[in-house]
Amino acid sequence: MNNPGWTRKLVLIAGILNIIALLTILLSIFNFTPLTLIISVSVGGALIGLSVLLYIIVVVTDLKERGVL
Repeated sequence: MNNPGWTRKLVLIAGILNIIALLTILLSIFNFTPLTLIISVSVGGALIGLSVLLYIIVVVTDLKERGVL
């Protein structure tokens, strides 16, 4: 399998974004105020969505490379 370096970087970036998003969600659990809840939902949700999108890009690229798609 020919694994370009950018796919590994995208998976790493997706993982880091996911960890940051989970930390913002934990912020609202430990320090529950309306502001932390808004930050958790908006920033955490956006970062999780972006990390899932990056992961989907890598999976689709790999499936196209293998001839499945």
